[in-house]
Amino acid sequence: MSAQRHQQSEARPLTGREHEMSVLRSAVAGCAGGASTVIEITGDPGLGKSRMLDELGALARAEGLTVLSGRASEFEQERSFGAFAEPVRGCVGRLTERWHETLDLETAALLDLVLPRTAAPHDGPPPSPGVERYRLHHAFGRLLADADRGRGVLLCLDDLHWADEGSVELLHHLLRQPPRAALILACAHRPRQAPAKLLASFQHAAVGYRTVGLPLSPLDRQSCHRLLGTAHTRAQREQLCTVSGGNPLYLEVLSELTTEGATDFSDLPATLRAALAREIALLTADELAVLRAAAVLGDPFDPLLLAAVSGLATGPALEALDVLSGTDLIRSCRPPGPQPEVRQLLQFRHPLLREVVSGETPPGWRLAANARADEALRRSGAGTVERAPYIARAAQMGDTEAVRVLTEAATQTVHSAPATGAAWLRAALYLSVPDGSEESVLDRLGMLLGLANAYGVTGELAACRDTLGRALDLVPPDRPDRRIPIVALRSIIERIIGSIKVSETVLVDELTRWPTTDPRANPLRLQLATTRVGQGRTDEADGLLDALLADTPAPDRRTLTSAAACRALGAAYGGRVAPLRAYATEAATAIDLMEDQELATFLDEVGQLGWAEVLAERHHDAIRHMDRGIRVARLNGQSYMLPYLLLCLSYAQQATGDLAGGIESAAEAEEMAHLLDRPDLIGYALALRAAATALRDSPEAAVEAAERAVHSVGRRGRLWELSTAVLASVRLDQGRPDDCLDLLRTITGSNRSVTTHALRAMWCCTAAQAETARGDLAAAREWAKHADEAAEAVRLPGQLGYAALANGCVQDGDPAAAAALFAAAVDFFAVGGLVTAEGRARLLLGRALARAGQDDEAAAAIGRAKRIADTHGAAHLGALAVNAQRSLGARRPRPGRSRAADRTLSEQERHISDLVARGMSNRAIASSLFLSVKTVESHLTRIFRKLGVSSRSALIGVLAQFPDAPSHQATR
Repeated sequence: MSAQRHQQSEARPLTGREHEMSVLRSAVAGCAGGASTVIEITGDPGLGKSRMLDELGALARAEGLTVLSGRASEFEQERSFGAFAEPVRGCVGRLTERWHETLDLETAALLDLVLPRTAAPHDGPPPSPGVERYRLHHAFGRLLADADRGRGVLLCLDDLHWADEGSVELLHHLLRQPPRAALILACAHRPRQAPAKLLASFQHAAVGYRTVGLPLSPLDRQSCHRLLGTAHTRAQREQLCTVSGGNPLYLEVLSELTTEGATDFSDLPATLRAALAREIALLTADELAVLRAAAVLGDPFDPLLLAAVSGLATGPALEALDVLSGTDLIRSCRPPGPQPEVRQLLQFRHPLLREVVSGETPPGWRLAANARADEALRRSGAGTVERAPYIARAAQMGDTEAVRVLTEAATQTVHSAPATGAAWLRAALYLSVPDGSEESVLDRLGMLLGLANAYGVTGELAACRDTLGRALDLVPPDRPDRRIPIVALRSIIERIIGSIKVSETVLVDELTRWPTTDPRANPLRLQLATTRVGQGRTDEADGLLDALLADTPAPDRRTLTSAAACRALGAAYGGRVAPLRAYATEAATAIDLMEDQELATFLDEVGQLGWAEVLAERHHDAIRHMDRGIRVARLNGQSYMLPYLLLCLSYAQQATGDLAGGIESAAEAEEMAHLLDRPDLIGYALALRAAATALRDSPEAAVEAAERAVHSVGRRGRLWELSTAVLASVRLDQGRPDDCLDLLRTITGSNRSVTTHALRAMWCCTAAQAETARGDLAAAREWAKHADEAAEAVRLPGQLGYAALANGCVQDGDPAAAAALFAAAVDFFAVGGLVTAEGRARLLLGRALARAGQDDEAAAAIGRAKRIADTHGAAHLGALAVNAQRSLGARRPRPGRSRAADRTLSEQERHISDLVARGMSNRAIASSLFLSVKTVESHLTRIFRKLGVSSRSALIGVLAQFPDAPSHQATR
């Protein structure tokens, strides 16, 4: 097909896609107005996915949106973030020789990863150091926001079925955390070739997006006829419509071939490839060599490398390039931006064309071309990361220099693009040939451990475990210094995966090799004790640690610290507060003395200590230790530890009133858990986010995350308990006490084999409040009794506060007694540093004092609750406090006024009547008074009967007859 005819085909009007175009126009108009949309365009090859993206781009440019486009490549799936390379370059614009000095670390690292292979001399600064991929994700989100010129941004991503792992993860991030700009995220892929992870990503789009699916179907016959025009007879058009099956690309190629006299279209894909191959067959030897070199270099590519890779002199290579450009086989690739690129990059006209060229290239020529590409990059001073793809394709087995370069490239990329680092290490292992020497074994062992680490960072924990097993096979039994760290790490990975029993088996099997008194195996015994704690077998864990310390005459600091952290967590789970405090103090003292390098080997213990401190209500200590542990984990690439540490940090932040920090930490934990494919950790992160959101915004805003949390956690362990308790609390705040109780009974029953005793009083308090809302005071008192028992067992200030709170809720008819108990709860929460719990208790105290007639004291207590809410961003608690203040102001008697309504209605009925007069719904009244909607409805039925009315408006009219009645208009 000639360039002229190809340009004519591109100029043809879009046919048969009227519905799709209306959807695209709506998305563009919405984006210009501030709305964000995800458009998933799917279909088989040739149906026009790329054309739809082009049309969308034209619409967006006309509307003033910033347009960014990228695509994945079938042949560069080891290229990190390949689908986002052009959008990144488009955001940044022109790159100068010293761009590292003006960009932040994350953006510079992102550019290092996506810049194409270049022939320019590398005499500038070295590549940015490894940056964790989640930080690169956030950097790209900032770039998108900065690219917005006020009308929104369109990001088009094509051929995502070929996307590399890093691109899929970045897309997943964008879908879950939209940038701070109106965005159209338009993604095209072939669903039958797309990886499951890509397809699943579109199911997790944030609620801020409008999501639209555009599955492209073949054109109908009328559209096919319009597309073909009048160049063919009607009989030819009918034949082409039938043979093409309505596929626009097939129809276009067949139309061209029919014009040239072809008639055999029995194998359409082969026919299409043959048509492209005919274009290639007309090329000269030099032109074909340059085209093959371009296919080797990638898409896009630097034209200055073509001469070296093709094996031609510069002059003939550039002449051939001009011909390829003139025939539209190669096109310019200019990213949109404020300034032109220093060098113009080029790309193939269509990915299918590059596929055909690669398929037609002899394998020997391709190997030699990759070797020439590596040599050209080496001479230019390119780094190992740039050279690695070509070495991996061209190196011979036993090439030690190639192994060295690939290993070094993996080391540089493992944090930012761990899947790519793993690919280089797999290639290095394939190329390395063991010669039986100890040096060879150690080299191979190092590569395997590096590969295991890369798998750990990507979240492929099963592959990490298996690779550790391969590494262990290289270590003889008489080298405990090498075996024991590998076995210990493997047991940790098994525990993180959730295979607690397998973790135990791995440790027990290895320990059979060692005498019980050999201290060299103590790290394994410590891991076994930790596993026992995770299984709820704390007595066995204590027995193991007792034996370990008894058999070790002079245990080192590492052993003592690990044992103390393990004992502290076991005591926390069991509710044994005295040993919990003692062991937590011992572990914290030792950990605080460690340098960061040593701490990096103690992150498991840091996590155990943090959770022990949280359950001991030492929240500020937990925050300090988690902050440091997270920083060290990031510096050392131990991403698999981050969710565990971040979840602990979020819990402690929320307890101390830092709701914004708690939400941020939970969101980050959720993101890291997604990368590790840990649904249980994803679920608990959602639960923590829901708990903070319920206070910051409203229970309605939190309910979706809370429901998803319980569903995601799945297994009935401690995280399931904690997530279920959050959903129960949200249900209570929604005015659904029955649902709340159903949930709480599942986690507080006597048949629970694994439970968190240090939190039982809090859960029983929630149940007591729910029964009170239902009007079942006998059941509420029973729950309050359980709360007392649980609190007395642990004697923690916060749990004692919840017990007092539960007892205050069941003091029917004695508001003074209730107020005394709520005041005690306030004091306990203040001592424990539980800020938001203190605010809730002060609100209840104020209501009880108001019922007792102590209006001034009530106003003070409610005012303190509101100040706590305002200080810590707890908007929902603040709204409840405002309602309580208004109610208190409305109920205060005025001298000389009639109290006829007071003699008719009970105190609770008067309160509800006041809220009705303010225009509040039954659900809002239930939420503000901690009642169920059904209870409010029952009260209103009695109020209507007593006052002889049958509607809310009539009730308000009757209340207005009393001089002291609240005025709805006056209080709005």
